[in-house]
Amino acid sequence: MAESENIRFQLLDDVGLQEIIDGADSKNTKAQVKYALKIFEEYLKVIDMNLSDATNLPNSQLDALLQKFYCGARQQNGTLYCKKSMMAIRFGIQRHFLNTKKVDVVNHDDFANSSRVFKCFSATLKQKGKGVVTHKEAISAEDMAIIQESLDLSDPLGLQDKVFLDVMLYFCNRGRENLREMTRDSFEISEEGGKQKITLKDTLTKNNRGDDQEKSQGGVMLSTGIGPRCPVNTFLLYMDKLNPGCECFWQKPKPKAKSAASVWYCNAPLGKNKIGSKMKDISLRAGTARSYTNHCLRATSVSSLQNAGFKDRDIMTVSGHHSETSIKHYARTTEDTKHKMSEAIAATMSIGPPAEEPSSSKPTQSNSQEIAELEQIMRDISNNPDVMTVPVNITSSSTTNSHVPVNITSTSKAPTFNLQNCVVQIYNN
Repeated sequence: MAESENIRFQLLDDVGLQEIIDGADSKNTKAQVKYALKIFEEYLKVIDMNLSDATNLPNSQLDALLQKFYCGARQQNGTLYCKKSMMAIRFGIQRHFLNTKKVDVVNHDDFANSSRVFKCFSATLKQKGKGVVTHKEAISAEDMAIIQESLDLSDPLGLQDKVFLDVMLYFCNRGRENLREMTRDSFEISEEGGKQKITLKDTLTKNNRGDDQEKSQGGVMLSTGIGPRCPVNTFLLYMDKLNPGCECFWQKPKPKAKSAASVWYCNAPLGKNKIGSKMKDISLRAGTARSYTNHCLRATSVSSLQNAGFKDRDIMTVSGHHSETSIKHYARTTEDTKHKMSEAIAATMSIGPPAEEPSSSKPTQSNSQEIAELEQIMRDISNNPDVMTVPVNITSSSTTNSHVPVNITSTSKAPTFNLQNCVVQIYNN
């Protein structure tokens, strides 16, 4: 069949196939490979080699080269890379040789020695304090309240900031990932159980590529029905105020748009860097205690769900994580909890203020009055010379295990006194 008669199939050449293969990797992955190869090539230049020479080496010689590279890699100022950076460099080199040499330099048996050396060197980095991974912190409740209070929904920028927070939190978005590519059609608006809800259409993310069966971000933004700050209400208002001439979801706010105007945004998308620093700008304008990043919103979303008692496997359907181990990195112990833990240890060692007793064990005013009345009765009894002295335990129903030993005189038959919920039994020994 002549090519001109083919209307069904697309006939790809090698270049077209390679473009599809390359397109399977995220932008972050491509940037990571480029970063790793730059460092590897700089190392090879020092030992009078180039990347092509290294690629053509037999596996045994490449394995020996990688052993020396892993231990010899340094930053431009001569200091060690942190463990996380070394793992990223190794990942980039692995991807390069998978594409060019068709060999896995991490898992192939021919590279067992370099893998062992990398593991040992990673332990060395940890011993030197280079193994700590700092994860983005969730936004504190105090700062979140400050941020929400600062947002003016009658202003184009304030409305956009509010919608940005909601989208990032409800759909647990990662940093600036896919934000620049979002359009009006990236969202689905529907109704369920009498409430409007908004969902994010499936898209490629760092953790979810084309081979995943489940939706990458399965979060739902459900109407709360609480005034204009309801996330669905503000989302719909934002959609209504967007410039119809621009398909981008994040558009430049008009600086002098009137609240009654039908369009609040310019016929131009918000810049990539502006979106990337969106949360930093929001926290700066609000005057929060510290500066936050876009990824802090993802940490806030995950930690909020964890604190609410949701299981990690359920949170994964919203965040798009592949393992519960990744979710646990977001778990945080609050400073208030840490302070209480410190006080508990200090109390155990008797170097701090005594721990508060449960309120049920503290003597009450009514209990003190009961004891005073009972002691007066005991004094009256003691004035009788025809009785003997016996020990008495006072037990009040208003306290727990409160015993007051008192010597009183009593007749041969031990009497029982009932005084305002205070039961006194006198035992004749």
